[in-house]
Amino acid sequence: MNHATTVDPTPRLSARTTGGITVAELVGDLDIASAPDLREQLLGLLRPGSGRLVIDLSKVSFCDASGLAVLVSTARRARLLGGFLRLAAVSPQVGRVLQLTGLQRSLASFPTVQAAATGLRATQHTKEGAAGRLAAGAYPWPVIRHTGPARVLSDAGELREAVADLLTSSDAWRNADPGRRFTPALRAMARARDGTDDIALEKAARFLLSALARHPLTHSPAVAATATRLRRVLNPAPRPVRA
Repeated sequence: MNHATTVDPTPRLSARTTGGITVAELVGDLDIASAPDLREQLLGLLRPGSGRLVIDLSKVSFCDASGLAVLVSTARRARLLGGFLRLAAVSPQVGRVLQLTGLQRSLASFPTVQAAATGLRATQHTKEGAAGRLAAGAYPWPVIRHTGPARVLSDAGELREAVADLLTSSDAWRNADPGRRFTPALRAMARARDGTDDIALEKAARFLLSALARHPLTHSPAVAATATRLRRVLNPAPRPVRA
């Protein structure tokens, strides 16, 4: 049975303009599923003579490289219009992917919306400065490491269904990945799917998610849906605590 994931294609976006600077707040996921619609929304905020944009990322709960690619292309358009794009209040989830992709060097980041609007206290660095801060352990975003008890294996049945669904769309994944950066992860998943070791299957699936954090993909509805389903199986949203 195909339990396809319904993907909400767009994070919630609200924008306001004050003093010639537009502040856009994103809430939700900044990923391959949201990328096309979000790109259109952000580009719609930029006009000749009004290209100064601050993106508040404090409420972004998930991010991948395809989501960041939207911010890079929007920043490029803003500069062509004589303006800028600055990131503000970057959430740990976005900060981690900025580190993984190296985009913290090209996207100016500020601790607050007010700082981004005024251009003060940027955490953007030159290549040399970024390397020095990394060596000193002084990066503005925490490097996320797993500590404490071992991870609990995802529901094996749901994981196998999500992997099978994704591999059924392998042609779409290949078309979305002209650099073939995902080929090793897809092959590892296929081998693990054919075996009986659920731990190996989960390891292969997480390998694919790791690649999503590092490398953007050309948008594809099939890729977006299967990637989102796999992520939600491996990293389910926390259940609300009842009083």
